[in-house]
Amino acid sequence: MRVVLAADFPVHCLPGFEDSPVGHHATWLDPLARELASTPDLDLHWITCTKEVRSYQEVQHLDQTFHLLPRGRLSLEMLTRFRGERHQIATLTRRIAPDLFHGWGTEQGYALAANDFGKSSLISLQGILTAYCKASRMPLLARVQAHAEKSTLACATSLTVESPWGADQLKKLAPQARIHLLEYGVSPSCFDTPRHPDPQPRAIFVGSFNHLKGGDTLLRAFLDPRLAGVKLDIYGVADPSLVPVQLPSQIRFHGHRSRTEVLQAMSAAWCLVHPTRADTSPNAVKEARVIGLPVVTSSAGGQTQYVKHGGSGLIHAPDDIDSIIEGVLRLTASPEINQLMGSYDQEHCRKMLDTARTVENLIRIYGDVGEAWS
Repeated sequence: MRVVLAADFPVHCLPGFEDSPVGHHATWLDPLARELASTPDLDLHWITCTKEVRSYQEVQHLDQTFHLLPRGRLSLEMLTRFRGERHQIATLTRRIAPDLFHGWGTEQGYALAANDFGKSSLISLQGILTAYCKASRMPLLARVQAHAEKSTLACATSLTVESPWGADQLKKLAPQARIHLLEYGVSPSCFDTPRHPDPQPRAIFVGSFNHLKGGDTLLRAFLDPRLAGVKLDIYGVADPSLVPVQLPSQIRFHGHRSRTEVLQAMSAAWCLVHPTRADTSPNAVKEARVIGLPVVTSSAGGQTQYVKHGGSGLIHAPDDIDSIIEGVLRLTASPEINQLMGSYDQEHCRKMLDTARTVENLIRIYGDVGEAWS
């Protein structure tokens, strides 16, 4: 089967582009490509629009072909519903002549390109922006993208989403489409990260620190005197409007850091805190559970399938400050309790989040979509 997979692949993972910027959100795509390299009878062509090239470039890597197209101004592309990128992708797709077109993410033009292809097409979602806008005060760009997402999903024939929570959202937005569950595996480096909790209780937050992810709720919880004895490390880009001018010494913003540094911090932490207001299946929670880190999180998202309340963590209602505090206090009460809850259901999570399983499910979905159009 020849497949076009159009996605924002992390270009820095390709040979010849090692010096390109690293801070890429779709961390699961490189492990996915590496696992797909061992898949027989699959001729895979990735298409990525990127500012790292000024003209078309083709890279052979992992027995796959990576087609890199120059990316124009995002504002212009959005105003024209990615007309320029869709034209480039369509021209290249005609040359490749795939059996199936797989567009990854509704934020860019890849999902629109999948709809353009028509017949055997599939769209995978990274997040459901429409649901996020209902749950949170999202920035203007995200609201514009969510508006476009609605019309894109209304024309979709087959979709993949990471969690039952996400599937429930899509049933409202795309009732005509076939919805497949496809959980994205986490980086192999997470499986090799042992836990070494610091002597002093320490909590960690990883991801975009904003209103949607409950950044304001997290700070309010840790500014409460009851958590004065627990340090909080925040990794990721922060919305400046949520960061107070002065913070107690136990709360530290580290900003964007390398993958190695973040995994070291997760290894040293006693728990991950993720008080999101809506989330399809946050990568940080999945990584924490693979490492064996217990989690305090909200009930608003697909992450709850990897956190067992009272077992591997605590689940609270969104914006419930007291429950967050109580959850962190319980997970930092003693090393023995922390270790027990961290290891609870860990092996099941590691099995579910192995990229090999993602590829197995993806190939099955490719077969289902192809048969539907045969």
